[in-house]
Amino acid sequence: MKKIFKIFSLIVLSIVCIDVFIATENVSANTINELKSKITTRGNTIEQLEKDIKKYKQEIIETQTQVKTLKNSIYELDLTRKKLLTEVEITDNKIESTNYTLQKIQEETANTVDKINKGKDTIGQLIRNMDEMEDISLLEMALANTELSVIWNDIENIQRFKSVILNNIKKLKVFKKELENKKLENEIEKKILLQLEDQLLDQKKIVEINKENKNSLLTETKNQESTYQTIITNKKAAKEIFERELASFESQLQIEIDKSRLPSLGSGALGWPLKDMSLNLCSSAQGKTAANCITQYFGDTTFARSGAYNGNGHNGVDFRVATGEPVYASASGTIKETGNTDLYPGCYSYGKWIFITHNNGLSTLYAHLSLIKVKSGQNIQKGDIIGYSGNTGFSTGPHLHYGVYASEGTQITRLGDVKSITNCANARIPVASFNAYLNPIDYLSQTK
Repeated sequence: MKKIFKIFSLIVLSIVCIDVFIATENVSANTINELKSKITTRGNTIEQLEKDIKKYKQEIIETQTQVKTLKNSIYELDLTRKKLLTEVEITDNKIESTNYTLQKIQEETANTVDKINKGKDTIGQLIRNMDEMEDISLLEMALANTELSVIWNDIENIQRFKSVILNNIKKLKVFKKELENKKLENEIEKKILLQLEDQLLDQKKIVEINKENKNSLLTETKNQESTYQTIITNKKAAKEIFERELASFESQLQIEIDKSRLPSLGSGALGWPLKDMSLNLCSSAQGKTAANCITQYFGDTTFARSGAYNGNGHNGVDFRVATGEPVYASASGTIKETGNTDLYPGCYSYGKWIFITHNNGLSTLYAHLSLIKVKSGQNIQKGDIIGYSGNTGFSTGPHLHYGVYASEGTQITRLGDVKSITNCANARIPVASFNAYLNPIDYLSQTK
């Protein structure tokens, strides 16, 4: 009788323990709630800062549509600096929010581990109790109880007891799955944190570049409007000479292109190089719905017919984009080369550029960047950040020049080997036979 009473006492105790293990709030619940509150606060701050960014971008766009004067150029640089500093602040807040998220995950992980350990201990005790219970024969139960109804009630309790064990083993499996998910979530957030920290360093570099550009502009012009206009005129003339000589060289390149080896038109073989991007003209109703839209199409455009590009048409697509926006690889591939024509005074070309060869027979060019993130020979994946938009080279305002080529018809050339291009002898840029230039719109995905 005492043995049976002891076993049923253990059963009751075990069931109470497992109910406590499942239902009791962990003591760190308050900590988790505090972290959630901090994450929400950071999120609200980020949302407000993003509204400020949107306002700065609109003001920059409005400045770019005005007459090109020294005053407007300085004002644009000042607006860009405010935008860049706000982006730094956003990234700071995202880093803090991610740190809070990691702390929350760690607390939740600790809670789950604690539940699993308690669950294992409790279920173990239940199983041991059950083993003892099953050692008791029906005869012992009959001797211990005078009424038959009590015996059957005891047997029913044993079956209920087994059911409790099975149910709680299922719950334990759920906790284990939850733990696996928490570990995965932790790894993802750590990766995000590293990316944000890397992006923060980039953004701070671009802020410094913006400051240097303003100082350089003031020094070069001596803060005189007339001097500024003379510089603009001279740069435009030098650029026209450069384009004329380059076009002459490229027209002599006779490279056969097997277009059957290229992706089919409209296949969406290339991803978007910018976020929030439209393939419509910025002046159109649809173009105005996106931050980054087209200011100049490929080929024989109105601007090209006005005499630009030496009358040969535009060899890429220009996207309006503020300085400091991430630029993404359109497809996986290898960085064939990067360059910076601004290292050679008077060489008015692409500025900072990146050229990628892809596995589908296409190559892509990203030019006028403020910062380059990759190196020649580096393998990259579609969607990797390769650089940041800017206003380097000969550019009338911040934009991304995006070119698409048939890889077999392109080469990276030292410009000193191309006749006598003024001031650019040691600069290197991608050149191609005319038939290797492709319309980017034909290959860009129509969906984001």
